Amino acid sequence: MSQSEVARKLHLNNSIISRIESGDRKLGATELAKLADLYAVSVDYLLGRSNQKNPHQNPASSDTTDLSGFLADTGSAHLTFKGKMLSPEQTMKLRIALTQIFWDELALPQR
Repeated sequence: MSQSEVARKLHLNNSIISRIESGDRKLGATELAKLADLYAVSVDYLLGRSNQKNPHQNPASSDTTDLSGFLADTGSAHLTFKGKMLSPEQTMKLRIALTQIFWDELALPQR
């Protein structure tokens, strides 16, 4: 996106965008929020305080694991903690804890 497009979308003068890019002018909070919205990233990402572009978006499906599959699977899961495989006892305790956490979602509808 060109400077003039950014300026137009943010309702700013081209020279202001140029001064911001060169470091001669700082962004105000409102301008920073508008810029983050324009690029669909978080303000923290623009400020360099986060590597995650938008923490409110759902992560890519390859980055997620549905825990319902783990709870439904009675076989041995290959889970690690700090690089070490969980023992069968630890896996069982994890299943129990997750079942308690998600009890309302797991409970069968009553007839």
